[in-house]
Amino acid sequence: MTEPLARTRQEAHLFIDLTPCECGDRRLATAGEAITLPDGAPGRRYAGRCPGCGRDRLFVFRVPERAEDADDPAEIVYGRGDRTSELLDPGQWLWVAEQYADAVPGNPGYLTGEPRATARTWLTAAVAALREAEKFLPAGAERVPEQALRTAASRERYAREPHAFDRERLAALRSRFERRRGTLLDPPAPDEPARAPDEPAATTTSPERIRRIVAENRAVEQWAQRHDLDAATPGAGSPEQNREIERELRTMRGDDPETGLPLETPIGALAAFRQLIGDLEAEFAGRVAERDLRIGLALAAYQAWLARLRQDDDEWREQLWADEIWDVPQDVLPPAGSAWEMVRAARSAIREPFGG
Repeated sequence: MTEPLARTRQEAHLFIDLTPCECGDRRLATAGEAITLPDGAPGRRYAGRCPGCGRDRLFVFRVPERAEDADDPAEIVYGRGDRTSELLDPGQWLWVAEQYADAVPGNPGYLTGEPRATARTWLTAAVAALREAEKFLPAGAERVPEQALRTAASRERYAREPHAFDRERLAALRSRFERRRGTLLDPPAPDEPARAPDEPAATTTSPERIRRIVAENRAVEQWAQRHDLDAATPGAGSPEQNREIERELRTMRGDDPETGLPLETPIGALAAFRQLIGDLEAEFAGRVAERDLRIGLALAAYQAWLARLRQDDDEWREQLWADEIWDVPQDVLPPAGSAWEMVRAARSAIREPFGG
């Protein structure tokens, strides 16, 4: 079996990002290492463990005899010359380009600092991906040939939107992305620190995160329309409106809507519980009796949780109340789901007697 060619490391990482594990998880942290393939050709090996199910995952690619990787860290190069990709078909390249571009606000010129640099990188990646799709156009052809599409999703889109693969349409889309990127190529705004020559540019992001960002951008736009706001930017509304979109975005990210802490870890739950106690101490500092009652109700929920688990908190009690819960090893803590149930019970307990 001949390993597929990964023309650049950026192309290899993109392919890995688009290839899910058997469990469906797309995450895989791996830097790769240079190898020599059995036939003596140069190659690159990427290995890692799926964070979702623990399976070992392995990707092996051929690489060009002469490296095609970008010299400039700000440049996005999936492959040089006219050689088409062996890893992704034109439909996948088009989809990648659209995902990167959709993650950038429609009028990105107002962005500054890191968001501006990230938007510039994503639009650069979108343009590079479209160029890869265009490489599948035969000389003189007006449309990418159907046989160039290797994946089911690409073939389905071709049947549904054949015009999306027209030469003219691909070129027009690329020009549009280039114009949007052009609004970000001027000197940085005063609050955008200049990057040192050897400092890497903002990196491209996995398609999984791109999809999430697109969804978040749409949620913010809908929130702004709902409240008739001039700017579709979190923070543009009243305090109550801002809390509304903040909670919505946290929920979309899979975090606790109240605190933004991660729901997948027991440490996040215990940090949220400690924050709840701290908030009560601050909010009711002038009403000692009510403060003590509410804190007592929250602590009762905590103790009831420990009793259900038949466990004490000796392993983490000191760190919890010292606001150092992040230093506790996760393997000594109860499961995340159980810990977050305790937090929800504590929140409910402090509201019910007061009708809040």
